[in-house]
Amino acid sequence: MKLLKIELKSDKRVVQETLNRIGISNKKQKVLYPSCYIYEENDEFYLVHFKQLFMMARDGAYDNISEQDIDRRNSIAFCLKNWGLIDIDDKFIEPHDSYVFVLPFHEKDEWKITHKINLYTLRHKYNIDI
Repeated sequence: MKLLKIELKSDKRVVQETLNRIGISNKKQKVLYPSCYIYEENDEFYLVHFKQLFMMARDGAYDNISEQDIDRRNSIAFCLKNWGLIDIDDKFIEPHDSYVFVLPFHEKDEWKITHKINLYTLRHKYNIDI
């Protein structure tokens, strides 16, 4: 599983908050499912799709990640780079035509943000710092 190494150009909390507002949306119910997270290991940062976190937490036992998931991660990385929040080590990230929903900050309180992973479990049980 290839992780996307990034360099933070902004405060980590700012990038995390921004990622919290990017993902798959249900506009009728105003629910957002964030797609990506920052994964930190040995003082290096990676942008990972939540399914990649599943794979890490379950020692590869989960393998339901698709090319579309990786394309979405790469599209999000491209947006973050354009906004000056990160720089990307990998040169294969180019403009993508994948649709990425970004919840405007001023609308955040009107929506329910639901994570498809249990962040507490990942942090404590599996020792994954996100």
